Amino acid sequence: MAHESFSVSELNSLVKDVVSAGFPAALWVCAEVQNYDRNKGKAHVFFDLVEKDSGARDVKAKIGAVIWAGTRPRIEALLRKAENAFELKDDIEVRFYGRVDFYPPHGALRFVIEGIDPVYTLGKIAQDRQRLIAELSGAGVLEKNKALSLSPVPLKIGLITAHDSAAYNDFIDELRKSALAFEVFFVPAAMQGKNCAASVIAGLKALQRMAGLDAIVITRGGGSIAELSCFDSKEIALAVAASTYPVLTGIGHEINTSITDLAAHTFEKTPTAIAQFLVGRVSTFLDELEEKGAAVMDLALQRLEEDRRRLKEQAVLLHRLTLELLGARAKVRVRLTEKLCQQALRLPSVELRALGVLGSRLKQAAPQRLKNGHVRLGHIEKMVAMASPKNILRRGFSITRAASGMLVRKSSDVSEDEQLETEFIDGKLKSRVVS
Repeated sequence: MAHESFSVSELNSLVKDVVSAGFPAALWVCAEVQNYDRNKGKAHVFFDLVEKDSGARDVKAKIGAVIWAGTRPRIEALLRKAENAFELKDDIEVRFYGRVDFYPPHGALRFVIEGIDPVYTLGKIAQDRQRLIAELSGAGVLEKNKALSLSPVPLKIGLITAHDSAAYNDFIDELRKSALAFEVFFVPAAMQGKNCAASVIAGLKALQRMAGLDAIVITRGGGSIAELSCFDSKEIALAVAASTYPVLTGIGHEINTSITDLAAHTFEKTPTAIAQFLVGRVSTFLDELEEKGAAVMDLALQRLEEDRRRLKEQAVLLHRLTLELLGARAKVRVRLTEKLCQQALRLPSVELRALGVLGSRLKQAAPQRLKNGHVRLGHIEKMVAMASPKNILRRGFSITRAASGMLVRKSSDVSEDEQLETEFIDGKLKSRVVS
């Protein structure tokens, strides 16, 4: 035996016999999947199962794995039937059932997969997710973006989603249907797979460099837990927290809420729903603005009516007081004239002449004072005329009354088919209410 030699094939056959004897039955293995995505379009799936160091996250051990084409449909069927369907992909921890095999032609030791435990994987994903949520919540990351103020009229929107995707079209179509003046600044990004997190973060950074945005929207359509798992990324949550703009999400989770949703200012389940949120916010603001405008108009008309009535009352009062004043002064003038006539007989001629001069001045001054009173009265009458409804009509306003004669201040004051009369400066028009 000391001088016996083996060929490579003989050696590998011997190793296979040893492996087969050492692992006679199938067994369960828990490991993280790596290099799975390279198998797209292939019948057999070759990838690696790795164990990572819990602290440094470096690969501690690795073994090749394979799912044969005949086994693959059964594995995928088990995943689809799971409570929360998912697909195999890199970086998820899975519990596989299979047997250890040694392939002599390649000298390769590998684990041939025959079954899978979806419950284990879903539970592990959930545990990792809850642990990350607790970490981010404790650091205040999940509340930071919520503290930003969202404009009541968010019309200038940054959009991050896949180019020409269903999510993009659903979101844009919903905004377009509203007929509101939305502006959308689109940044394409990968919304699943290895590059998802980096692509979304790059989109957030690009939009941060734009001035004047009202909000950023991250959206995609629905998918499996595996497809949407990139949105449970710590890195995306940190990027959302660092955003200077409110971040809104509609990521398509019908069952679960992603960590990106939790970090966002506001989230909805679908692209359409987040678009409807924006449309509703702007519409609510416009409705409130219209109501306030109507209230201001009603108040202005009320003030004009009150001022008109007050000016009319003041004009009547001033006219009465003026007549009373003129009447009192006329009586005084008559009394003075009579008194002067009585005293004139006793005055010397010089004094009579002086008295005549004073009498003349008095006669001249009295009409002037009376004229001044009439001028003041004319000014007041002009002020009253300026506040009259006719002058208001001359400035471009109109007055609409219902059939009952009541003023129409808002649309709810009239009913279907009711006849209205609108007064303009140059005439009146009749109309009928239609819906």
